[in-house]
Amino acid sequence: MPLDIILVAFLAVFVFLRLRSELGKKTGNEPQPPAAGARGSDELRRAGEQYGEYIDHEPQEAEVIDLEENPALRHAYMDIRKADPSFDLAQFMDGAKTAYGMILEAFWKGDRDTLKDFLDKAVLAKFESAIDALEADEMKVENQLLDVNKVEVAAAELNGSVAQLTVHFTSDVVAVTRDKGGKIVQGDASGSVEMNDNWTFERDVHSNNPAWTLVATSAG
Repeated sequence: MPLDIILVAFLAVFVFLRLRSELGKKTGNEPQPPAAGARGSDELRRAGEQYGEYIDHEPQEAEVIDLEENPALRHAYMDIRKADPSFDLAQFMDGAKTAYGMILEAFWKGDRDTLKDFLDKAVLAKFESAIDALEADEMKVENQLLDVNKVEVAAAELNGSVAQLTVHFTSDVVAVTRDKGGKIVQGDASGSVEMNDNWTFERDVHSNNPAWTLVATSAG
């Protein structure tokens, strides 16, 4: 397997390492919707009595979902929210971006132990094999993440109780690989490359475990 393909694949897999602790986890410090004033609540209640029902219009995550232009994504988010009311799309995306840089650093250090906790067996086997190949050739990855330019959900679905979200990342990376003598054999230390990758994360929404598991990666 060409080394550049191995490196691109590695970049894809490590975004999940922080997701287990960052995504879907409540900290207790999240901003809460502003409480309606007594007068506003009374007015809503009187309107409800007039029309036969009372609806509490508090700004919630549902409003963020309503703003999604892609109907397929919007319906998928709604399905996931119905199955798991704790699902917070905005928090998921913020956590994904934060996790991206931390996870890349873990890969560049060759942290296999961290990988074992956050990847499914199939993905883990592929990336451990790639790490083994680099080490066998006595090569060292010295990459640097400069910026994450875009983080967006490319696809989402709920199959039974299993939610899947595919996140697209666009980032600028200085990608350099050196041989055992320190010579650059891949990349350019004086410039950056744009990385475009898709990561699919999966979670059983009926589980008490908030962790998402990386189940697929692709470049593009």
